[in-house]
Amino acid sequence: MKKIRVAGCLIMAGFMLVALAGCKKVKEDIARKFLVDAMTNGRWIVDTYKEDDIDETAAFEGYEFQFTEDGKVYAITGAGQTAGTWKGDVDNLTIYSNFPSAGDPLVKLNDTFKITNNTTKLVEAVPFNSGRNVYLKLVKKS
Repeated sequence: MKKIRVAGCLIMAGFMLVALAGCKKVKEDIARKFLVDAMTNGRWIVDTYKEDDIDETAAFEGYEFQFTEDGKVYAITGAGQTAGTWKGDVDNLTIYSNFPSAGDPLVKLNDTFKITNNTTKLVEAVPFNSGRNVYLKLVKKS
């Protein structure tokens, strides 16, 4: 009888571990979905861009950014659009963007940025590992 109880307890413990591991996966999936929904719902503008403490925000005047769920980002101006890619990493609180065929100012966004502050309408970030001294603030266009 004791062997059956011990075996039953071990089986229950195993199910609990699987359930807890599943909960972590569910939490990660929810966080990823939140990030993707926040980024892809609406257009974003560069509110502030400083490099080496020099304000270069004016270079992004007229640009709006549309992020899509399939990892694409479009820099849209009155003259057209430039396609790039993006990826959000919830675990490391980073966002990567790349505009491979772009010149200034979009090439300045080709990096992995560490998110230092964010809401559904604001993202503040600095380069993750590149050694660049940059501050980037995106806000959702109203």
